Amino acid sequence: MPKPLVTLAWIAASCAYLLIVLGAVVRITSSGMGCGDHWPLCNGHLFPPLDDSRTVIEWSHRLVASLVSVLVIGMVALGWRRVWVALALLVVQILLGAVTVKTGLTPVMVILHLATAMLLLAALIVAARPGRRSPLLLGLTFITVLFGALTANLGAIASCGAFPLCNGQIIPSAGPLAWVQWTHRLLAYSLAGYLIWLVVRSADRRAWGLLAIVVLQIAIAATMIQLGFPGALQAAHAAVGAGVWAAVVITTVRPAADPAAAAAASPLDPTLPDTH
Repeated sequence: MPKPLVTLAWIAASCAYLLIVLGAVVRITSSGMGCGDHWPLCNGHLFPPLDDSRTVIEWSHRLVASLVSVLVIGMVALGWRRVWVALALLVVQILLGAVTVKTGLTPVMVILHLATAMLLLAALIVAARPGRRSPLLLGLTFITVLFGALTANLGAIASCGAFPLCNGQIIPSAGPLAWVQWTHRLLAYSLAGYLIWLVVRSADRRAWGLLAIVVLQIAIAATMIQLGFPGALQAAHAAVGAGVWAAVVITTVRPAADPAAAAAASPLDPTLPDTH
């Protein structure tokens, strides 16, 4: 595998992560219409006047998206077939971004936009580091992230007061939004529990690292609830959440150099033999 292309893939993945974080900042600061309903221009300009903070935030988000596009298209132009999936996801992501703006930031479109961004990030990581995956851990993490997006975009953030229970209840009685928030929490608790099981099952340090990031994410969520959901903590929660997803993809994708040995040594895929 050409090392320069691998380096480009990691750079593109890093930019895709930044894109996700900036997307969260756009939502938290209500900057989604900072460029008006114009697309791909911003308020009718290629380089808009930056006299409004919301315009700066939204335009920065679009600039990073452009950078990701240039990197992915560049790798395709260089003949690297491994990034074709990333290219397809990029096209979908761009189209969803346009539709999201044109439809006035409807929650469904915003969530689909984020989901595609997460898949794009994963595809770029897999291009840089191909190999076997743990579908259970990937699936659980992805669903947890999606329910986090549902919680944020449906206005369910404050529907569950207190922590770790939902308004002091195991079975929430505050309505559908509370159930969305509570489901997100239950998925996060399940992810942490699964990683604790992996840590107990094996001395693999990668499982410890994943568990530490997930515990950090839960701690940020608990602090955010106690302090009344300040914007800075919401942004940190989104950034660490995207980091959890990236870490899971990186950790559960086994290098292809010696797949048999890597598979046998991996406790992160419960379908593989455990040699510890």
